Amino acid sequence: LIGRAAGFAGDAVWASVLFASVIALTTGLSYAELSSMYPTAASTHTYVEQAFPSRRALAFTAAWLIFYEGVAGAATAAVGFSRYFTQLLGLGEELIPWVSLALIAVLSVVNWAGIEESATLTVLFTFVEAAGLLLVASLGLMMPARSPNYLAFNPSLDPVTAMLLGAAVFYFAFTGFELQPTLSEETREARRTIPLAILLALMLTSALYLLVALAAVRLMPWQALAESRAPLADAAAVAWPPAYHLLMGIALFSTSNTVLGFLVSSSRLLYGLAEEGVVSSSFGRVDSRRRTPYVAVAAAGALAAFTILISVYVPQLTGLELRVGEVEYKLVDVVGKTSSLSCILAFTAVNAAVIVLRLRAPEAPRAFRVPLSLGAIPLPPLLSIALILAFISISFLDPVVWLSTGVVAALGLMLYRGGLHR
Repeated sequence: LIGRAAGFAGDAVWASVLFASVIALTTGLSYAELSSMYPTAASTHTYVEQAFPSRRALAFTAAWLIFYEGVAGAATAAVGFSRYFTQLLGLGEELIPWVSLALIAVLSVVNWAGIEESATLTVLFTFVEAAGLLLVASLGLMMPARSPNYLAFNPSLDPVTAMLLGAAVFYFAFTGFELQPTLSEETREARRTIPLAILLALMLTSALYLLVALAAVRLMPWQALAESRAPLADAAAVAWPPAYHLLMGIALFSTSNTVLGFLVSSSRLLYGLAEEGVVSSSFGRVDSRRRTPYVAVAAAGALAAFTILISVYVPQLTGLELRVGEVEYKLVDVVGKTSSLSCILAFTAVNAAVIVLRLRAPEAPRAFRVPLSLGAIPLPPLLSIALILAFISISFLDPVVWLSTGVVAALGLMLYRGGLHR
């Protein structure tokens, strides 16, 4: 992600990372307050429904978009794992879809095994991932190969556009916090634990990603980062050659961690929607021994696998291309961009829900409150909505991405209106 973001933002890629982190942090504050009010697996659905009780379809659509983001995010990260895996072992790219499917299958079994097993693996993967990022940051800051101009954007773009386009690419690195509340029903003292987990995760990752963005362009020019298939590994190898294979190996842990996190959280969200009665109650079935929602776990894994088959295997097998006018699209890229747009559209509804609930239910118990208010209105959600609208106006203008996001929303509404809700 840092390489593609640098291709838009130039040496000032840190500004794109900072912009994306501000949206994530301000929205994270909203999720923290709402999760302290309503500690349910349905999370996004419950938040929006409580704020807009006469707009249940809106609540379902917001939750459905987050669910899709989780499934598509798992698929996209699995493909990323497979690219690193095949490149590291010198295997052919034709194996990418099969390695991706195998990873989804293995981590779906871990997801079914139980939340403790998933959490243990996540802690291990996160530790390895953080160590890799700290290595890159240390090498870039202590053993620089060049002196970048941190205020210089890609000269072919105006600075604001460059920053926002870079942020649109990098934002995927921050996603996942919105799915943490789906674990509320399996977390002790969820009203306090979940908000704290959201905020700590966002603050730590924001600081770490900023350090990496500052360091990477001290090791390689932004043009080289943009062209690299493994930008962090290539950048670190400039200062310390053995770092290349080390970071390629760490990337396998990082992408596996992302896949597992998305599979666990999206399955719990689907389980929560079944509890709310807005999808088939079968998704709410729980394994009597493992205490995991096994139907929802299977559904999340199957949908992630289906996404991989459609976006990677079918184009590879048939040579199918998506072309609109003179523009050619890779289906896997469309899936990724649709996931990002789905996510930030849902964020708009969640930020609005915080504001409305402050006005409608000011005395409702909240273990955490968004700071900085003007009267009864919290300011961070307003800032987040404004930044998201600016973000969308420049970074998400592609009609194909809007069309695909509309199709995702429509499929969800067909499920919702198809007689499966109570």
